[in-house]
Amino acid sequence: MDYKGASFYRKIYLIFMQDLENLLEIAIKSEIDAAENYNKMAEMTNIYLLKDKIKFLANEETAHKNLLEKLFKKKFPDRKIVLPEESKISFPEFRTDDKIQLSDILKKAMEAEKMAADFYKEIEKDMEREEEKAIARYLASMEESHYHLLKSELEIAYNFELYDEVHEMMHTGP
Repeated sequence: MDYKGASFYRKIYLIFMQDLENLLEIAIKSEIDAAENYNKMAEMTNIYLLKDKIKFLANEETAHKNLLEKLFKKKFPDRKIVLPEESKISFPEFRTDDKIQLSDILKKAMEAEKMAADFYKEIEKDMEREEEKAIARYLASMEESHYHLLKSELEIAYNFELYDEVHEMMHTGP
């Protein structure tokens, strides 16, 4: 291969690495946002077991952020992580008022987990080494497991909301 060809591939490699750096920064920002949103969700419910599960999800997202930061530092040891101002795979917006149904919040969270899983599946395609691909697959599968946890909570929420509608004296006490 001549020098001109080598230069072309070097430019492609540098573009790829810059894209990978940006993808990792986007993913880190997304995990931070997800953890913050789960913490907000936990504050919105008085159902102890649900609050506990939502806090578990917030901790999971923080662990994902930490894993991504380690991967970033390994790939780019001399670079500083620069987070985008807004996440590219942001948590679907939900309002926090007394009228919002628990099921609506859970559906938004499920949508976010699906988006995150799809994002990590796309990142896997851009990774070079099997170790990096494995991390992306792991994160995608974790986001999918969060989706299924939320889905089971959604089924419970539908039953709870229906019970609340049918038995209007449910919260009045003795």
